[in-house]
Amino acid sequence: MATSEVSICNQALSWLGAKRITSLDENSRAANLCKANYELLRDAVLEERMWGFATHKAVSEVQDKDAWGMAFAHPIPAQFLGVFRVFKRIMPDGSGVPAEDWRNEEGNIVTRYSKIYLWGTKEVSDTKMFPSMFVQALAARIAADLCVPITENSNLQGDMWQLYGAKLTAAAARDGQQGGNDHITQTGLTSVRHISGSS
Repeated sequence: MATSEVSICNQALSWLGAKRITSLDENSRAANLCKANYELLRDAVLEERMWGFATHKAVSEVQDKDAWGMAFAHPIPAQFLGVFRVFKRIMPDGSGVPAEDWRNEEGNIVTRYSKIYLWGTKEVSDTKMFPSMFVQALAARIAADLCVPITENSNLQGDMWQLYGAKLTAAAARDGQQGGNDHITQTGLTSVRHISGSS
């Protein structure tokens, strides 16, 4: 069976002992909750890790600086959910030279460099792109978030959060075997208070 939003939600509902749904648009409490929360929870799980299937690269070159005129402000591309690496230069072998100082500020990557190379996670809505272990992690996250509204059982919710942690760890480990897996870093590692100029 092909993976779909409904099948992912039904996996979550099965862990909660709830009745399956046939559509996110059907007139049931479970369907309404799934429809209202699915996209938010999907993006939350995408933001948890540097998933290989959701990795996206971009180049940004600007002349505009931030409000203090001390650093260049690069708008984060609309398709990015998060930026986890910023490079100031790409070497001939394809490796990147990290930008020493950067941070996410009001939807911009603020750095001393006028041209940067971004590496991050993009929004992926096509369920056919989801690896099977990511599907399990997403279903567990949905079960954890919808547990109390559907079952009114806070003890079961604790079990679902533990299940989510286990599924996420397993999915991340499998994804890491295919090239790498990092936590997303939304802010720079150091301050940009003294940034000026470009190199």
